[in-house]
Amino acid sequence: MLNFRCPAELLDAIDALGQERYPSETAKHGCDRTKTLLDIVRAGIEALSDGSVVLRVSDNNVRHSKTENTIDIEARFAAIEERLGKLRA
Repeated sequence: MLNFRCPAELLDAIDALGQERYPSETAKHGCDRTKTLLDIVRAGIEALSDGSVVLRVSDNNVRHSKTENTIDIEARFAAIEERLGKLRA
């Protein structure tokens, strides 16, 4: 599963392409979004791989929550395992 935020205009463009390529009368958006997005991702990877498209480096920093920076991953796994143990008991 892939979740991401995007502007409504981008979703409209994805749906328009999907309605041309993978129309569906039963789907909520009139198309198979999964197949449409897979096509878009594949085409993007191909274009990046063959050098026909080059992404510019973003100068935006990725935001992390304070808890992500202070809690180490092993402690997170231990907490998850503890919760799972309680659920199984």
